[in-house]
Amino acid sequence: MDNRLKDIQHGTLTESRLNSDFLFWLKTKGPNYLLVAMLVLCGFMGFNWWENRATQARDGAWTEFLSAQTPQELIEIANKNIGTDSISQLATLNAADAYMNSLQTNKRFDREASAADSALTPEMRVEYLAEADRLYAKVASEGAQATGPASLLTVAALFGRAAVAETKNDATQAAAYLTQAQELAAKRYPHLAKVADNRKQSLPELSKVRDMPSRPVDPNAPVDPAASSQNVLMPTSMNPPSAMPLRITPTETPTVSPTETPAAAPMTEPAAPASPK
Repeated sequence: MDNRLKDIQHGTLTESRLNSDFLFWLKTKGPNYLLVAMLVLCGFMGFNWWENRATQARDGAWTEFLSAQTPQELIEIANKNIGTDSISQLATLNAADAYMNSLQTNKRFDREASAADSALTPEMRVEYLAEADRLYAKVASEGAQATGPASLLTVAALFGRAAVAETKNDATQAAAYLTQAQELAAKRYPHLAKVADNRKQSLPELSKVRDMPSRPVDPNAPVDPAASSQNVLMPTSMNPPSAMPLRITPTETPTVSPTETPAAAPMTEPAAPASPK
């Protein structure tokens, strides 16, 4: 009986000592461990929030890019999303292509096609061509050291610069850009390298550009020597030229005076029959 009481007392003292040690640890070191646990939990939640925010921002950037309609909108999106996937380079390329498309169709991108002032002026043509070349050059310079799939954007930009040079009938400069594109695409994109080579082979045809009237004219009408010329633009970006470009010379439809109708001959009264004898 005495041994049993001793065991009970010993167990009670042990439990009391454990409780006292735990309470002492909880008072001294417990808050520190609890603070560390809370910091880890907050860090995990913050990382998830930041990751979700980055995903939403990326999705929003792609949505803006896909919904952009004008070169100005595309340039603004490119400037806002530098470093977000390849949106900046893609938006810049699309803006340059939009300028070239306006040149090819001779239509302003900020006007309806049926508007009276939708046609490009000579000053606009020069401005659009220079802006397209600037944007292509920007993408080409930024991706000069790119490798792998990213080099495809650089190849596209070089094709665009070659199209601008072809538009200016500068075969030497166009050949230089096509050579760069061919060398860059040779290993990873052999098909594009072949396209670049085919375009280089067709460059001598630029010297054979023919003048062609923009509307039917009277072949007998005199030609106005002051009529301005307007070149047909080459395809932009990576599309090879489908045919030799023609320089279209707009001429005014001559005013043809109506041919005078000859006056009808006067009718004479028939002679009276001779009277019988």
